[in-house]
Amino acid sequence: MKKTLRIFTLMLMGVIGVALWSCSDDDNDQPIVYDSLPALAKAFVTLHYSDTSVSSVVQKTDNGLVEYEVLMADVQKVTFNASGEWIDVDAPAGQTIPLGIVPAKIAVYIASNYSGVGVSEISKSVTGYEVELVSGVDLLFDAAGDFVRVE
Repeated sequence: MKKTLRIFTLMLMGVIGVALWSCSDDDNDQPIVYDSLPALAKAFVTLHYSDTSVSSVVQKTDNGLVEYEVLMADVQKVTFNASGEWIDVDAPAGQTIPLGIVPAKIAVYIASNYSGVGVSEISKSVTGYEVELVSGVDLLFDAAGDFVRVE
């Protein structure tokens, strides 16, 4: 009986060890200089954040996928993919992101249906856009910018 219990305990410890090892953090986040960003990302920052400075830039690598996270002096954060295209723009609570970032079709929808309410975050993916308004309302749009639903 003791031998069976001992074997069971060792097997259980082995399973737990393998599970913990497989869940280990394989992220590789490393600070980089602004000039190391892809040209498209630098152009975006210059266009939309000319009135503030860059506080930090971090290159994040997760399972071979590279992203760049740029933190602005006004605490807004922009995430770019490896090509330098923005994939997420986030302002602190109560603040809005620069107007020109939101695609025109989405901006028109928001102005028509949520007059005077700014955008605090926008995320872009292959399937479309997720927009969070300062009021806390989350809106989903397809890749063409057509309204899908309130989340």
